[in-house]
Amino acid sequence: MTEKFLLAQISDMHIRADDDGESLRQLDKALRHAREYRADAILLTGDLVNDEHAEEYAVLAEALRDPPAPTFLLPGNHDDRDRVRQTFAGRHPYLPSAGPLSFVLDQFPLRIVMVDQIAPGETHGELTEAQAAWLDTELAAAPDRPTIVALHHPPMPTYDVLFDTIGLRDRDRFAAVIARHPQVLRIVCGHHHRVVFGQVAHAPVVVAPSCSWTYGLALRDGQKVAPRTNDQPGWMLHVWREGHGLASHFMGI
Repeated sequence: MTEKFLLAQISDMHIRADDDGESLRQLDKALRHAREYRADAILLTGDLVNDEHAEEYAVLAEALRDPPAPTFLLPGNHDDRDRVRQTFAGRHPYLPSAGPLSFVLDQFPLRIVMVDQIAPGETHGELTEAQAAWLDTELAAAPDRPTIVALHHPPMPTYDVLFDTIGLRDRDRFAAVIARHPQVLRIVCGHHHRVVFGQVAHAPVVVAPSCSWTYGLALRDGQKVAPRTNDQPGWMLHVWREGHGLASHFMGI
């Protein structure tokens, strides 16, 4: 393949039905930018809505009625799996009919493995033994294909006082799976509302910002946790070309 593959990642939209359309306008900006860059696919990596309300998912569904590229949904800790299924299953047939909303996209030059690791009713994420086994099996099915793994919670320490307590539990379990699969080029996630870079085993991790608002850092006890900042919200554009590797760009909105 000589053409570039452009993968847009939009995260933490927190769509609401009672905010005068502000969250929707931010999502629309990101989608317009993805269209301008001619993204080949779009990943929405969780916290699709703010309060799990049916009317919020209805607003999101309308916003995604005519997306600029094939769009794929992953839940976050602000989402309800059943409501995601009820709202989107018709136009998003890749969504499993039961259990975690994890799935694999094989139709693109980069293989994409989407891992639903939310813990219903909790803010942190979990990777159960069953979910880890599913991930291991799916990665083992295509060892020669360059792969991105997507999830919602950062799977490595960010050293933020709050977000490391509400991040992914079972990080060692996740890392052990990734370490067995060298074809994983990158891990992408959200949740933190700011850009963070890290690594799990051999694979670089990119934490996408929120397209709605940004959080600052609390690195020491006593600092204000999750302070909202005036930093620019945005999304990530991951660009891959066979033989040339993968680059990830922060795109402000």
